[in-house]
Amino acid sequence: YYDNSNDRLNIRDTASIYLHQNTSPYNSVDSAKTVIDSLSFSGLCFFNNTPNGKYYIVVKTRNTLETWSRNGGDSVRKGAVKSFDFTSDSSMAYGDNMIKSGAKYCIYSGDVENSGNIDLTDIVEIFNDASIFLTGYNPTDLNGDDISDLTDILIAFNNSTNFVTLISP
Repeated sequence: YYDNSNDRLNIRDTASIYLHQNTSPYNSVDSAKTVIDSLSFSGLCFFNNTPNGKYYIVVKTRNTLETWSRNGGDSVRKGAVKSFDFTSDSSMAYGDNMIKSGAKYCIYSGDVENSGNIDLTDIVEIFNDASIFLTGYNPTDLNGDDISDLTDILIAFNNSTNFVTLISP
């Protein structure tokens, strides 16, 4: 949803944030939902059930590729404020699994099926919604302009031809 001409997101969007252990089997230990602000690119989460330790921060939204934080995870302290900026460098994501747009690194859009990869299934779903001119807040609107159209199909198509897929430990 990033608009690099205005250095902002096109819309505010809800994200689910999970903390996973940084050792196998990488179990989820806590989660929170937040709204990512379109200007600051930030959201506030509270993890009240998390013991002190190192964790992977995992981001999921309605149509982006699930993205894990950098290799090894990050320290989290119960009750403490933790800031983590995915946009500053691709290395902030596990396997550098982000794309640069303008001055920011962004999570890949197009995984409308939330399957862990952007593929033909996602493209077909976006195409079907675009063919009926679906409007509003929906998973097949990848660029956040409130309509599923050719632009959204092209975003998913380009990511699928680059074999964009979930990278996690």
